[in-house]
Amino acid sequence: MYRLLIADDEQIVIDSLTFIVNKSFPNVFSIESARSGREAIEKAERFIPDIIFMDINMPGINGIEAIRELRHGLRECIFIILTAFDQFDFAKDALKLGVSEYLLKPVNRDKIISTLQKSMDDVEKERTKRKKELDLKEKLENILPVLENGFIYSMLFLEDNTTELENYRNIFEIEEDGGYIMTIEFAQTNDCGHMVNRIGLSIKSQSFYPYLRDILKSRCRCFVGPAILNRIIVYIPVNTGTDEYSRRLEAVNIAEYIYHQLSMKIDADFYIGIGRSYSSFDSIYMSYEESLRAIRFMNGKGILHIADIPIEKELPVEKYPVSREKLLLEKAALGERDASVQAFSHIFEWLQIEYYGSVNKIRAKLIELMILISRLANDYSVTQNLDCIDFISELQTLDTVSELKYWCLQRIEFVTKSISEAREKKTNSLIAKAVDFIKENYRKEITLEDVSREVNLSPHYFSKLFKDEMGENFIDYLTTLRINTAKEIMKSSLMSVKEICYEIGYGDPNYFSRIFKKAVGITPTEYRDSVLFSSKDGV
Repeated sequence: MYRLLIADDEQIVIDSLTFIVNKSFPNVFSIESARSGREAIEKAERFIPDIIFMDINMPGINGIEAIRELRHGLRECIFIILTAFDQFDFAKDALKLGVSEYLLKPVNRDKIISTLQKSMDDVEKERTKRKKELDLKEKLENILPVLENGFIYSMLFLEDNTTELENYRNIFEIEEDGGYIMTIEFAQTNDCGHMVNRIGLSIKSQSFYPYLRDILKSRCRCFVGPAILNRIIVYIPVNTGTDEYSRRLEAVNIAEYIYHQLSMKIDADFYIGIGRSYSSFDSIYMSYEESLRAIRFMNGKGILHIADIPIEKELPVEKYPVSREKLLLEKAALGERDASVQAFSHIFEWLQIEYYGSVNKIRAKLIELMILISRLANDYSVTQNLDCIDFISELQTLDTVSELKYWCLQRIEFVTKSISEAREKKTNSLIAKAVDFIKENYRKEITLEDVSREVNLSPHYFSKLFKDEMGENFIDYLTTLRINTAKEIMKSSLMSVKEICYEIGYGDPNYFSRIFKKAVGITPTEYRDSVLFSSKDGV
């Protein structure tokens, strides 16, 4: 079935064409008609015709203008002009608009039929072409996830991957010189903030994987890996020639969008870790490892870019209790004494069982572990009493398992306490620097991004640190500072409210008045009057 619209201001022309079409092509066309250019536009937008017979000379909007208007929405429609006008300008305009035929009235029945038959053939060709394109697109959509999975696997886990990566770059037409990895993990969080039930969430993640993939694809150009257990790896290509901070900011913005969309759809906790951008595909695996470290660094669900960790250290991999050792180093790096002691106790129990009766073997492993712990302390410039040669000599003098355990626990307690103090000092110094910057620049139109850039943190992470440290968010702090300054100016000068508004960083006096009243309870003018009144009473 084809849809045909006949637009002509003469009813007799509409009736004649309708009769010819129905007689020559019975039960082939669904026909609508219009008596003006405007009516033709309105009906075409509702009816979506395959073919339109259009007169030129009609009331109001003429046929040429109607075609021009409809061309935007009906790209595949075939237009046939049927008119008594034979002016060259009309024919030229029709040609520009891609009109299929330009027929002059009167036109005989055979010409109408042959023109319609040709148009029907063209419509059918277009439908066939469209169907093939959709079939190809559907097949491509089915195979793309498989190709993307292979691409990410080759990039992160295949050692000799030069040929494979070049092939994938050609397939996906990747022109960027590098990129970064964003890893999304799903889990439930227990009361201690630890991720649990990874296996259960891995099963559940399969159901919302297509949704997540669609969200990612709608937000940025990216390549999404498979859902492996509770983890999904995403590669986002970028040109690393741009500013590093800007790249990091964009990555965090993407993660925030994903996090927000998932929060509305998925009943689960999830963590988004982001690695640095690297300029070589050979180095992307490091971005992946950084994204995992960012996730492990978090004390709860959320988003974290590896560069937002003031000091971060890659955790080594050993044969014995790997998970406990990673946990120990992870918690020690966070300055968490109790969790570190608990992880160490598990490792020590394993050593006692594995090397039962061999103090030397237990001592050797503990020396290795203490060196790693000490290196974490060095990252935070905690060097007091941590000289490797000295403590190795001390451990060599201990002859019993209990003495070794006690010594190591003392060392862990010292290191975690020192790191905790160093991290707090580092955070305090960053916030202090941010506060100084705000106080120096509050008269300007500064934003959260301006301040976070000054301390080299992403706005998302800086906002969290600032509120934790100051007890209020950035906007509230800035507003309080400005309002208090305005009050002091009113007490000590005769500046107008408008002048004060500009002096403290606001560009709109009306907005300043609303903010002032919300904070103080009265308008700036009322406050000034009360100050002057109090001053007179004092005199």
